[in-house]
Amino acid sequence: MSNHLFELIQKYDIQGPRYTSYPTAPHWTQAFSQKEYQEKLQSLAGDKTLALYTHIPFCEEKCYFCACNVVITRKKEQADLYLKYLKKELSLLGPSLPSFPVTQIHWGGGTPTYLTCEQMEEYFREVEKYFSISPSAEISLELDPRVTTLEQLKTLRRLGFNRVSMGVQDFDPKVQEAIHRHQTEEQTRQAYEWCRELDFSSVNMDFVYGLPFQTRDSFEKNLKMIVALRPDRLAFYNYAHVPWHVSYQKFIPEHALPGAQLKVELFETALAIFKEAQYLPIGLDHFAKSTDELIHAFEAHTLRRNFMGYTTQKESLLLAFGVSSISDVEDIYAQNFRKLSDYYKALDENKWPIMKGHWLTADDQLRRQIIMELMCHLEVPTSLVSTLEQELLELKPMVQDGFLEITSEKIRVTELGRVFLRNICMVFDAYLSKETQATPQQYSRTI
Repeated sequence: MSNHLFELIQKYDIQGPRYTSYPTAPHWTQAFSQKEYQEKLQSLAGDKTLALYTHIPFCEEKCYFCACNVVITRKKEQADLYLKYLKKELSLLGPSLPSFPVTQIHWGGGTPTYLTCEQMEEYFREVEKYFSISPSAEISLELDPRVTTLEQLKTLRRLGFNRVSMGVQDFDPKVQEAIHRHQTEEQTRQAYEWCRELDFSSVNMDFVYGLPFQTRDSFEKNLKMIVALRPDRLAFYNYAHVPWHVSYQKFIPEHALPGAQLKVELFETALAIFKEAQYLPIGLDHFAKSTDELIHAFEAHTLRRNFMGYTTQKESLLLAFGVSSISDVEDIYAQNFRKLSDYYKALDENKWPIMKGHWLTADDQLRRQIIMELMCHLEVPTSLVSTLEQELLELKPMVQDGFLEITSEKIRVTELGRVFLRNICMVFDAYLSKETQATPQQYSRTI
């Protein structure tokens, strides 16, 4: 690593959002009500499509690195109770749900394959009662190779699921012990081979860098083993260490966490391996084969980033169900209660389980468009930014540092700038200056 890059890391390694939304969730208000969300859904018109997300919060064990909203239990009857409330949520929202075709479905968690085959089919059939699912819909879920069975995969395939994303994280035993996730190469390879035998159209794998005890040599070995399997997509996430927000992360030995310099080296190692294997980069942290739909969307500037990650469904309205799930419908965000008890209580009272939300102002929408263009396509038309004079001034040091090229037509992120993409987007975040002093530990580090 050059001295120049090391100096840039020291300068820009600060706390900042990941921008799956703008404004980010800490700025939404609990004054946002069921009435506002309901009126929004009932006002929708025109030729639109829907994406549906369901959050399955249950896991049998807690991975210490995970910041997802999860419930740790081995009592499978908890899932029966949860499905009962999911059905109630669907029935309460049913009269207000738009009738647009569904082109994308995703189950996240937690561990969606915590559900039995019977439970998965039961819930999927319930969804079919309220929505018209397109025959060509992308239907996907996250799976944990440690607990997913062949019978579950067969059931999912029969129901129409055609994409899976499996967590890998890291195979090094010392890393696995530190993050409390013990997963062998054999388990991962077996789940992958089952998915290929069942003809899932896309099999994706997720890695995390910046975990405790990771080294360049061990991580390189892991990546080369997975790349040899030829998954269709690779997600390569920067570990977000936020123990003040995620209590389990307090068990992770902080002295063993890679510093910013090593994290950049891990990122550069991955870039070289992915490039050699002919995976193309997409946005902040995704890679795919040249024939993948994400690459086509990236090239056509129709890629979108939302709470499900990067998606080709640029214009779809995201409706979300289950505890903590977040809907993204045109100019509003609406989030369900994060605690199961609160979620259940609202539904018992025949209320939509909305905890908080946000109406986007005209300024919010402009800044969201700019940030999402940068996060998805690594460039934004200069004309879109022309009214933000202060922000353009703040970009000048980043141009001098080699992160950006600005012309009369566009602002383009350089290869070096991809490492600092979150920092670039932060320039356009009108909410950050209001929170810097009050909540210095709101976000993870950008590098």
